[in-house]
Amino acid sequence: MADLENENKALADVENVEILAQGLTELYEPPLATIHAHLKELTEKQEAVSEILSAERRKLNDLQSDAMLDALLADIATIKERLTTISNSMLGLHKRVQSLQTRAANIEKVALIKANNKN
Repeated sequence: MADLENENKALADVENVEILAQGLTELYEPPLATIHAHLKELTEKQEAVSEILSAERRKLNDLQSDAMLDALLADIATIKERLTTISNSMLGLHKRVQSLQTRAANIEKVALIKANNKN
């Protein structure tokens, strides 16, 4: 009889454990499901951002390794130097033209004064 009683207690204990486990599962399952959904969403967003970054990194590497772009940049530097030289030459010529114009105006004045003095 003691064995039967122990067996009944064991069955009752198993039932109680199952009921407690079910209660705990029902208690914690909704928040865990919500957390799981949020984690899944964040993971998807992180993967999307990672793919975008990888694509941008590939584009940047392609641009940096592009020989044509390097040649164009070298041409830009050469043309800029030429432009600076031409600009400086033009400024020098402009100053000389102004100086010659001033000199021509002075010579014209002197010629007019001499012409007026002869008359």
